[in-house]
Amino acid sequence: MPEIPSIEAMTNAVAGKGHMSRPAPTFAQSEYNVGKYLAYRLEEIGIKDYFVIPGDFNLLLLDQILKNDNLRLVGCCNELNAGYTADGYARSSPQRVAVVVVTFMVGGLSLINAIAGAYSDRVRVIVVCGAPPSDTFGQDSLIHHTTGLKDRDQALRMFEQVTAASVRLDRTANATAILDGALIECLDKSLPVYIEVPIDIPQMPCESPMPLIVRGPPIPSPNSVRHAFNVFGSHWRAAKRPVIIVGTLARHSLATDRLVSLVEKLGCPVFCQPDAKSVFPEPHPQFQGTFWGSASDEACLEKVMRADLWVEVGSRWFDYHMVKKPKPPQVAIQPDHLRAPDGGSINSITIEDVCDTIIHSDLNSHYTEPNVSTSDVKLIRDGEGVHKPINQPLTSARILEGIQSILKRGNTLIVEAGDSWFNGQKIKLPYGVDYQKQMMYGSIGWSLPAILGSQLARPDGRTILMIGDGSFQMTAQELSTMIRLKANPVIFIFNGLGYKIQVSRPVDTIEPSNHSDWSEYIP
Repeated sequence: MPEIPSIEAMTNAVAGKGHMSRPAPTFAQSEYNVGKYLAYRLEEIGIKDYFVIPGDFNLLLLDQILKNDNLRLVGCCNELNAGYTADGYARSSPQRVAVVVVTFMVGGLSLINAIAGAYSDRVRVIVVCGAPPSDTFGQDSLIHHTTGLKDRDQALRMFEQVTAASVRLDRTANATAILDGALIECLDKSLPVYIEVPIDIPQMPCESPMPLIVRGPPIPSPNSVRHAFNVFGSHWRAAKRPVIIVGTLARHSLATDRLVSLVEKLGCPVFCQPDAKSVFPEPHPQFQGTFWGSASDEACLEKVMRADLWVEVGSRWFDYHMVKKPKPPQVAIQPDHLRAPDGGSINSITIEDVCDTIIHSDLNSHYTEPNVSTSDVKLIRDGEGVHKPINQPLTSARILEGIQSILKRGNTLIVEAGDSWFNGQKIKLPYGVDYQKQMMYGSIGWSLPAILGSQLARPDGRTILMIGDGSFQMTAQELSTMIRLKANPVIFIFNGLGYKIQVSRPVDTIEPSNHSDWSEYIP
C-alpha cells in the first residue's frame, strides 16, 4: 500500500481557506445600512456587474447599491433574459458567481425558469428580490403584483425548489446575518439562492461588515480516503483496457491542472461527456473525443464501449446521454464520494483528495494509442483556407471550420439547445477556450442572453455563440443590451426555418426572418 499524503497537506489547511481570498472592497462607509451592506458584500465576493429589472419594490434597494461605484448596473430587457445573462456571467467570471435584482412575484416568477436552469448546472446566481414593506406580511389585505391571494410566501416556497436557500430579510431578526447565510450557501454549495428584501429594509441601519467566512469543503476522513483508494486500485490493477470519462461535475469541483495530472498518471484514453467539453484540454495527446452514447462518432463509441473499466471523474448521466446497456464496470470519482462498480458508495471524501492520492501512488499507467479523428471538420488556424476557393459549396463542415479557426485562448464558445449541440461537439477547442451548454435543463433561448453575461465577465476574451433561428427569436431582445454596452460577441445563427431538432410538424415551423438586419433595427 503506497503512502497516502496527509489530509492536512492535501487540503491545504481547509480552516485557513474560510476567508474570501480576494482584495478587500474599496467601498467603505462610515455608517452602513442593509442596502450598503449588500453593496459591500457583492464587491467582496467579486461581482463587477449585476443584472436588473427595476420595479417599485426594489427601487430603494437599488438606490443603496448604486452608491458603490465599483459595481455596474446592467439593465436587461426582461426578467427571464436577466436570469439567463446572470447564468452566463456566473459560468465565465473568475469568481463563478452572479447577481440579478428583480421585484416581488411578477418579476421573480418571470425569472424562476432561468434560476431552475442555473440550479440544474450548479451555477451560482444570487437572486435579490424587492418585496412589500415588512409590516404588510401577515396582514389581511391584498397587494399588487401578486396572484390575488393573501399568502405572501408563495415566491419563497417556489424558489425553495430551485435554490440552496430561499430567505426573507426581517426587521425582527438579524437581517445581515440572514443575508450572509444565504450568500455562504450559494458559494459553498455552488447553487443559486433567493433573497427577498422588503422595501423598508435597505435603509435600516446595521453594523459594519466583517470579512465573509466561507466554510469550504468538509475535512475528509483519512480512513475513507484510504478505503476509496483501495477500491479504485483493485479495479484499476485488474483492468486491461480502461478509459477515463470526464463529466460536468468536475467543472466546479476539480482544478484543471489536477485533472490533467490524474489523466497523465493513469495514462489511458480520456473522453468528455458532451456537457463537459473543455473541462479537459482537447489538444492533450490523451484526449480522444466526446462520448455521447449512440450519438458519438463510430471510433469513439467503439473504444469506449469495448473498454473493460470506466474511470468516471465528476460524471452525471441522464437520458440525453443516450448510453445503451450493457456498460462496462464503472468507478466514479464524484465531488463528495466514490461509487464502486457494485453500486457501493464511499462517503466522507472529496474528489480532490482521491485524485491527489492516485496521483502520488505507485499505480501503473496504461499506454494511450494515438487518436485518429474521424471528424469531417479539419483543424485549421487563423482562418487559413476557410474561404478558398470562394466558389466551393458552403457545407456544414466548412462553416464549423470557419468557427473553429477564430477561436483563441480566452474565448468562450456557447452552444444553444438543438442542432448546435451536435455541431459544437465537432469543433476542436484550442487551449484556453471555454465551452458552455445547458444540457440538463435545455431551456430554449438561454444562450443568447448568456453570451452577454459571458462577454461582460471575460471582457479580454470573446464569446462566440452557435444558435438556431427558433431559439434566437425567444430572447433576441437582449441584442439591444449588447449594442448599448458595446459588447463584442460573435453570433452564428443557423437558419433551419423552425425547430428542426424536433420531428418536423407544422407547429415546429416559424416564419423566415432576415437576421442580418436585426442589429440595424434595434436601437
